[in-house]
Amino acid sequence: MTTHGSEPDIPSPHEPIELTLARLLRIGSFIAAVLIAVGIGTMLLGKEALATRLITAGLLALLATPIMRVITAGLIFVREKDWRFACFCLVVICALAAGIYLGRVHS
Repeated sequence: MTTHGSEPDIPSPHEPIELTLARLLRIGSFIAAVLIAVGIGTMLLGKEALATRLITAGLLALLATPIMRVITAGLIFVREKDWRFACFCLVVICALAAGIYLGRVHS
C-alpha cells in the first residue's frame, strides 16, 4: 500500500547541475546588489563619478549572471558528455552574442 507522501526521494540526475547553477545565480545577484548598494551609498556621500562606476559595474554583473549560467551549464554538459544539451547551450550563447552585437551596432 503506497500513499503519495511515502515514495522515497529519488535524486534527480541533474541535481548537482541545478545546485551549481543556483549557487552561481545567487553569487552573481549578491555581487550585483552589493555593487549597486555601495554605488547608491557613494552617491549619497556626494561622489557621483565613483557612484556611477559602481552602479554600472553592478548592472553589468546583473546582466552577466544569466550569461555565465548558460556558459557554466554548457561546460557541465560537455564534461558529462551530454552533447544534446551542450548544443542547446551553444545555440543560446550564440543568440545572446548576436543580440549583444546587434544591440551595440544599432546604438
